[in-house]
Amino acid sequence: MICFFHTRPVTGGHLMPWCLLVLALLLALARPLCAQGGPAVRPRVEVTGSAVRVSDLFSGTLPAALKRHGGATVFNAPMPGKERVVPGTFLTRKLSLLAGVQDLGLTAPARVCLARKGQRISDKRLLPFLEAVARSTWEGPVSVSELRVAGRRTLPLGILTFAPDTKRVRIRKNRIELPVSVTVDGAATGRLTLSGEAHTMQHVVVAASDIQRGETLTASQVSLALMPVPPSGGNLLTDPALAVGRTATRAIASGTGLTARLIKAKPLVERGDGVRIRYSLGGLVITATGIAKETGGLGDFIKVKNSRSGKAVTCRIIGQRRVEPFL
Repeated sequence: MICFFHTRPVTGGHLMPWCLLVLALLLALARPLCAQGGPAVRPRVEVTGSAVRVSDLFSGTLPAALKRHGGATVFNAPMPGKERVVPGTFLTRKLSLLAGVQDLGLTAPARVCLARKGQRISDKRLLPFLEAVARSTWEGPVSVSELRVAGRRTLPLGILTFAPDTKRVRIRKNRIELPVSVTVDGAATGRLTLSGEAHTMQHVVVAASDIQRGETLTASQVSLALMPVPPSGGNLLTDPALAVGRTATRAIASGTGLTARLIKAKPLVERGDGVRIRYSLGGLVITATGIAKETGGLGDFIKVKNSRSGKAVTCRIIGQRRVEPFL
């Protein structure tokens, strides 16, 4: 080290120790320089488990003091697939509480992102469970659409196992709700509730062209088309002859499936009318009387109160004041 002394004449017999001043400055800078060379926390830390450990925070070989605490938990990890940001100074301050770490000169960026890896359950893995319920409920080819999932779909990494609870399945019209238990590597992680709309492919009556409101339909304006419909039919017409002569209640676009609400038929049954109910069981035909609770035309479904039993049943109008129950 080169030292510089004051060259002016000494008046009191003392030299000005410039070398001591330079040495003091170097000593003051020594500690920050050492701090900059200490282990550095990574700006982004990714883990797979439920805890963030000391060894997760650094890359490369750890000093002996840190390696001794490598398995110690620093933070609880976020939920699978989520992230959490913590201040770097808070992180280094927390690490400095560990024995032997205070003098390592740890450094960290201003913000450290803690991320937990996870796996998201895709629709392709869940939809078959609803399709299995649909096939066991309705006959013929059936499909399920509009899948909705209630519950946490991003789970920890591992082997997924699903257990559908078919005893608690709920079916409302064509909508299915199915609870499914999920485990990861044999450990229970929660339950999902799957729901979706069941559909079958059927030939139904559709508009062959655009139809204006109030227009009376002709045979050239309707046709049959194969469409996905609810297993119950959804009140869609299946016979083109039932659509001819009806009046459109609103504008109908080409290709739209026709229902009794879209095209109004000439009333054959008025509300309060006495009607004849025709039951057909194989070759046996039974008739009864009832009171219409609604007004409708040919092919419409209305509520009819059985005069004898007093029960209301859904019936299809087949003629002037004649209906048959919808079974």
